[in-house]
Amino acid sequence: MPFTLAAFTESQDSAVLVNIAAVPDTHLRVVGDDIYVPLLSQLAGYHFTGANFTQGQIDSPSLRVQTLIDVEPADLADEPGSPPAFHDLFSSPVPLATGETIRTLMAEDAAGASRVNALLWFSDGPVAPVTGKIQTLRATGATTLTANAWTACPLTFSQTLPVGSYNVVGARFQSAGARAGRLIVPGYSWRPGALGCDADGDLNTPRFRYGQAGVWCTFASDNPPQAEFFSASADTSEVVHLDLIKIA
Repeated sequence: MPFTLAAFTESQDSAVLVNIAAVPDTHLRVVGDDIYVPLLSQLAGYHFTGANFTQGQIDSPSLRVQTLIDVEPADLADEPGSPPAFHDLFSSPVPLATGETIRTLMAEDAAGASRVNALLWFSDGPVAPVTGKIQTLRATGATTLTANAWTACPLTFSQTLPVGSYNVVGARFQSAGARAGRLIVPGYSWRPGALGCDADGDLNTPRFRYGQAGVWCTFASDNPPQAEFFSASADTSEVVHLDLIKIA
């Protein structure tokens, strides 16, 4: 099952829940605080961060029919922890409605403005793990990232792949301020991604490695993907590890 990743971020100072701005996105419709639910219309996971976080919520018309999602726990920092407080719904995603809006809300301790962030994963149904002969390939980037935005990052691979087609079945995204990363695949509509990390010793979220989130995307060896980072800072050095299965 395909999946894709979206983000919200804002510096705010409120002891009560307030809307958080959606991050502009080239593959999803974003208007102010709202993201319009894509054809991948099920909520497969979420992750909230904020140094002064006290409360979080996810709101959409479909959720209001029953109850909104109250978020706990979150990572009490501007970036994911090690391990991160990731809410994994990939095996049993929450149904939404394509075309409706979804938003995130957060509150913090109101001791002064601080940044809060949210990540949402969308799928079109339960995501089943895949197995096969998995190989991991390292790639690097040297793009200056724009803080608090999605930034595309061309990759240089450490090895030359044998000619053929490959399924991506996992990834790790690392830079000094990385909150998340996702893949841009030529000719593919979605942007599958994972939580980011800022150090070699940081623990991965198991869901995003070695086939546990199914097939992310497929690419030809002569037309590899780019990465796209959502970072807290203007990093200039990126590292991506891709878990691959050769299919042709």
